[in-house]
Amino acid sequence: MPYVPSKKTDGKSTDREVLARAVENLATVTAGKITNNLSLIKEYERVFLKVAEKLKLFAKKEKVFGDSASSDLAREIYNVSEPYNYEGAYLGELNYAITRFIQRVPQIKTASGAWASEIRYWLYAATIEALTYAHMHTAELGIGISGVFEDIKDEYKRRVNTAYEAEQIVKSGDCYDAPYYTRLVEVVDRNGRHVGYQEVMLKRSDKTLKEDILSAGKIVLY
Repeated sequence: MPYVPSKKTDGKSTDREVLARAVENLATVTAGKITNNLSLIKEYERVFLKVAEKLKLFAKKEKVFGDSASSDLAREIYNVSEPYNYEGAYLGELNYAITRFIQRVPQIKTASGAWASEIRYWLYAATIEALTYAHMHTAELGIGISGVFEDIKDEYKRRVNTAYEAEQIVKSGDCYDAPYYTRLVEVVDRNGRHVGYQEVMLKRSDKTLKEDILSAGKIVLY
């Protein structure tokens, strides 16, 4: 969710800076509670539901009891959304905060030496399970939060896992031979230097079936 403004937007917006401090605190606390790989699921679920429940209280102008890193994040999400003065403004801020949270926890775990990498398939799947759980269990709140968790899940697939899958295809080969599939095509700059990969949608053919990266050509950026 890149829509939350920053100083790049108008030279003065501090939404991201405010949220970053609360996200960092919550991510640090949560990383410390993750003892084995899949314990991440329950820790994330607890965080997501707590933030959602507290945010609803703030949005409804109700009394919020207790103090925790999750409550602090919910409070900051609501506070930075208030000046926009329209219903549901907090949803974009929530999306940004949770999107940053699910990236910061792996970064913290990796920096500490507890994990070898910020992204592995088990981590992706566990994160998706927690986001799906949050989506299902916040629908009853009726204030749009369930849709945010669904959107974060979809964005995480598109922005992170798709690129990670491409790396694995290059490393180990593709596994799709259905009637229709995608194949990678290399992207290079005008000097022929490698930039990355793009997907091309294809109908199965003998020419491309055994290729992981299309040999027909490259996309050149000018």
